Amino acid sequence: MGVKLVQTNFSSGEVDPLLDMRHDTGAYQNGARKLRNVALLNQGGVARRAGTTHLNTLTARTRLVPFEFSSTERYIFAFSNTRLDIYGTDGAFITAITGCPWTTSILFSMTYSQAADVMIVCHQTMPMQKITRTGLTTFTRSALAFTEGVNGEQIFQPYYKFADSDVTLKASATTGSGVTITASAAYFTSNYVGLRLRWFGIEILITAFTSSTVLVGTIKGTLEGTYDIDPFKTKDGSTLIEVTHAQHGFATGASVTISGTNAFGGATGFNGAKTITVVDDNKYTFNLAAAATSSVDGGGPNVKFSGANLPTRDWDEPVFSVVAGYAGAVTFHEARLWFGGSASVPDGLWASKINQFFNFDVGDGLDVDSIQVTVGSDDISNVKHLVSNRHLQIFTSTSEFYVPRNQNTTVTAGNITINRQTPYGCADIPPHPFDGATVYVQATLKAVREFIYTDTEQAYNSAALTILSDHLVQSPFDMAVSYGTSKRSEQYLLLVNNDGTMAIFHSARAEKLAGWTLWSTEHPSGIAKFDSVTTIGDKIYVSVLRGTSYYLEQFASDHLDLSLDCSKSYTSGSAQTVWTVNSIYQNRVVSVVSGGYYLGDYTVNGSNQITLNDAVTDIVVGFNYDVEVETLPVHIALPQGVYTGRPKRIARVILGLNSTLAVTVRGNRLIIRQVTDDFSLTPTAVTGKREFFLLGFNRDATVLITQSEPLPMRLLGLAMEVSV
Repeated sequence: MGVKLVQTNFSSGEVDPLLDMRHDTGAYQNGARKLRNVALLNQGGVARRAGTTHLNTLTARTRLVPFEFSSTERYIFAFSNTRLDIYGTDGAFITAITGCPWTTSILFSMTYSQAADVMIVCHQTMPMQKITRTGLTTFTRSALAFTEGVNGEQIFQPYYKFADSDVTLKASATTGSGVTITASAAYFTSNYVGLRLRWFGIEILITAFTSSTVLVGTIKGTLEGTYDIDPFKTKDGSTLIEVTHAQHGFATGASVTISGTNAFGGATGFNGAKTITVVDDNKYTFNLAAAATSSVDGGGPNVKFSGANLPTRDWDEPVFSVVAGYAGAVTFHEARLWFGGSASVPDGLWASKINQFFNFDVGDGLDVDSIQVTVGSDDISNVKHLVSNRHLQIFTSTSEFYVPRNQNTTVTAGNITINRQTPYGCADIPPHPFDGATVYVQATLKAVREFIYTDTEQAYNSAALTILSDHLVQSPFDMAVSYGTSKRSEQYLLLVNNDGTMAIFHSARAEKLAGWTLWSTEHPSGIAKFDSVTTIGDKIYVSVLRGTSYYLEQFASDHLDLSLDCSKSYTSGSAQTVWTVNSIYQNRVVSVVSGGYYLGDYTVNGSNQITLNDAVTDIVVGFNYDVEVETLPVHIALPQGVYTGRPKRIARVILGLNSTLAVTVRGNRLIIRQVTDDFSLTPTAVTGKREFFLLGFNRDATVLITQSEPLPMRLLGLAMEVSV
């Protein structure tokens, strides 16, 4: 009995082998057992993936990152061990910055964000780095410096008290240098030299380390604190004044110099040096020379205190330092620079003043002032990534959050709220906006999810994109997105796996198309791995390990343009058989294509030459890669029963082809030329239906379509005639 089946598309991509029995799903009808080195098309078919052009040789293992100053001034940043190499979009080397603080071990866990001519690069183990474009071909790198006050007394950086709450700090003087700074418990190390501590908000530059409790510093200004409004309480007929001072840290007998008090309660003599008696952590008292005439609270809004050797709990230190570690996440969002997830405050979030990217002064908490909060999750969520999208999105090691805002308003210190959404956690790979969502790799490194806002629920969810193709995601470590080119409209998510393959996700949400394929690359040495990927404009760039060398390569804009990897093109004014090629091919076997023909494989000699069998005027040389398309086992359900698992034979296959020059079905090659044809003319690619006859019975009969020749191929669908 013969049964005719049609597979009209491959839009579900390569599906997990665990779905081999899920004949009831649409994924089975529109999926494949294997889709290797092909790209899914918006129309449902597949095409041999575009090949790559060799642009340059990289110095070492490299992470590629885009830098786009304008539509005409774009650069490839290649981060490697302690250096940054900068290339033009044509792959031409521009300049290098050496002596950088990053190492190979953190390349793929660094985060970055760019605005105009500045890129900020972060990792919890190194100071935040500022890379600045200073000219068309000139760049500088430095540790990020926070804005400094005009008088040098303040650096507007975030501060935090990391010491236990009951640890106090005192200074031996209120002004000057060489001042002894003493903590009430062992806390300091020599790494504090060069940092600034704050005593009631007044900064002290540490100049020397004496012991774990004693430092030496220079006071920037005068040690002077400000009470809350109306801090004093009088009692009618008493000289005793009660002072409200939360968590003061002072001791009985300390001398406190008070200034700026307004007269009240019929008492005088508030200002000047006072010897205090501590009542509790939040109150102390002192006596006046004359008794008050009423019981009131007063003092005014500008009452200040100072004094040498006044211990206080109200002191702090920089959030970002060699002692406390540095920010791990960064983004520019709503005219602020945002940092997240420092080594010592993993759930912290810090935003600059509006339009002052390096000023983190909290000021009076006005709308323009710095925002400094924590995520506030039940568990300690290490902030790994910040994404500026529809909202500020916060991806942590355990959950996903966002910062809501009302329409036509901006996020401020007074209105910021952080809402937890989903409980999956994010890997080190930076998330990317893609097809109306933000795509991220789950912390387990086994699932890719899309963080997408739904207006009906007024919330985000994180649906898994890999539920049908888990097997293609193998501990990925780099990701990029391509939104299409001038020659194709398909958008792809490109995910670099740790085995050197790339899992490619195609999505067209409006058409409900979503599927995965797998790309790999080849090299005669047997070592060939995709190692990093980035996109700039409509171009896709990869760092590829071939043998022992890392190469910068660019994917062709269209699937039909190029069918070899690490390729170079050569032309001559006259036909020739001997060609001199790039030294990267020396003593390697390369594939050669010319005028739509595959001329074969040739070994490049020690003089970087190949000798062809036929003379031609132009060639493309590079490395071939295998293409494999295999259907899922055919499923036949007839009135008399289901034929799953029973022997069956696919007797005939009809392929729907478009612009195809080479394809093979189970060893049967597509014949597109006859011996009588004029081989000096470019062959005509096949567009239409082509028939192949097959032999043999199999319980899991599939159609295996391959390509051994590096030539264009588009497969739109297929029809099968099955004998049971």
